[in-house]
Amino acid sequence: MNALLKTTDVRCRIDEDLKERATAVLNACGLSLSDAMRLFLRQVVTTQGLPFEVRVPSEKTARAMAQAREIRRQFDSIDDMLRDADGEAGEEAKARRPAKAVRANARV
Repeated sequence: MNALLKTTDVRCRIDEDLKERATAVLNACGLSLSDAMRLFLRQVVTTQGLPFEVRVPSEKTARAMAQAREIRRQFDSIDDMLRDADGEAGEEAKARRPAKAVRANARV
């Protein structure tokens, strides 16, 4: 009966080393990469989700990620971004230099 079912090709790009290592493990289990993909997709349908645990970031990490998204700056052009980065870097560097170094530069 399987011969009557329509099939389709699924392609994905993966790192060559990962493919080789996974193929070796699967071959030891008596499976091809295609067999493993079919098993994976059947389990996705059966479980209505990923057939393994996916961890969610901790509350602290999630807050930090949200904060980073909120404070990121957006620019109209790369030039605006570079001017802003140069300006901030320059001001931060001046603020960190000891007073003695600032006085030495002022005499020049």
